[in-house]
Amino acid sequence: MIGASVVALLIVEVAVGRYFPVGGRIYALDAELLYDALPDASRIQPMDRAFVKEGDAARVFVSTGAEGFRGGDLEASGSHKRILVLGDSLVMAENVPLEGTFVSTLGRELEARIGEPGSIEMVNAGRSGYGPDQALLLFERDVDSIDPDLVVFVLCAHNDFGDLMRNKLFRLDGEQGLIRESPVVGERMRERFDELRSASEAPALVRLWRFWQSARRLPESMEPLPPGMMGLYVMALEAQAREHLVIRDPEVVSLFEDVYDIDVAADLPGSFAAAKRDLMTGVLSRMVKEANERHLPVLFVVVPSAVDMCQDFGVRVDPVRFPGHQPTRLVDALVGCVGLAGGVVVDVTPALAASGPADRYFVGGTDIHWNAGGQGAAASYVAEELLRDTAAAGALGVEVDR
Repeated sequence: MIGASVVALLIVEVAVGRYFPVGGRIYALDAELLYDALPDASRIQPMDRAFVKEGDAARVFVSTGAEGFRGGDLEASGSHKRILVLGDSLVMAENVPLEGTFVSTLGRELEARIGEPGSIEMVNAGRSGYGPDQALLLFERDVDSIDPDLVVFVLCAHNDFGDLMRNKLFRLDGEQGLIRESPVVGERMRERFDELRSASEAPALVRLWRFWQSARRLPESMEPLPPGMMGLYVMALEAQAREHLVIRDPEVVSLFEDVYDIDVAADLPGSFAAAKRDLMTGVLSRMVKEANERHLPVLFVVVPSAVDMCQDFGVRVDPVRFPGHQPTRLVDALVGCVGLAGGVVVDVTPALAASGPADRYFVGGTDIHWNAGGQGAAASYVAEELLRDTAAAGALGVEVDR
């Protein structure tokens, strides 16, 4: 009897680990990137059923291959045209099944337009919570081993400017030169990662019980944030920028914040908005330089914020409190930074604004992420724009008619 129970527990342990990895972890601290995805890792991402639309799922299986990228292992080099996609949670897309992600859909859209199914290998190098600075460092570390033919660098017009302050990885010198800093992950964040590691090592039945308890607590709807919350965002963004740019405190205390960049969006007087734009330009300039040195085409993709796109989103900007706010300013700022950096950029706003309210392309509530529909619409748009660019299309063996 005892032997049978032990066997049953072992079967549950193996089955949960392989087919339903609840309580699994994807990320661990990293000395160079602050944190990074683990190789051959998996977890289940629960989503609020009230916001699941076509192509989405209430339980999303997320896994990484041997190189730490979402999906399977990389194919042998040279067997396909390879596109490396960099970015944050919009790219990693843990809220959407793999086949519905922007990265996977972009690959299919390009193959369909080229007329060569199976000819392109997509590398999903997204990391939830990453800023453009971390994506740049990941590129510099891994580009030679990945050996891509083309790079797509996704920028999030919601919190990417603030990420540069919170991560503290770079600053500018007096001549606008980019300086690499040496930030230290704070004790609170280290404890959080330790907790996630410990939870992932618990027995399968314990992880199952914890998962179902947490999943049951998911709200059926996410209530809108109170109007005063944006004022708190202003104070937080001010403190984060001052800590990094003025005090130069190296401690990193936040890695996964989705704070809307209201200071840049409203171009608040006396804020660090201009300094953030300058630093963003410096980071993207380095990305362009690194790619050019390798004769590697890079296409930047700017994704607008749900705050600026969705009529019913749970985070709103009070026009009386912030009269200078413009819904297009964050996108325009990132597009401008790419232009100053000498890069090629695609703004996917038209794809998400076409044929009806943009709300249908985002998760909803107070979740800023795009859903499978939004990722599909953007991927189709980017594929079309990419094949109009001589360098990008040429990297895929396509000649652009002029």
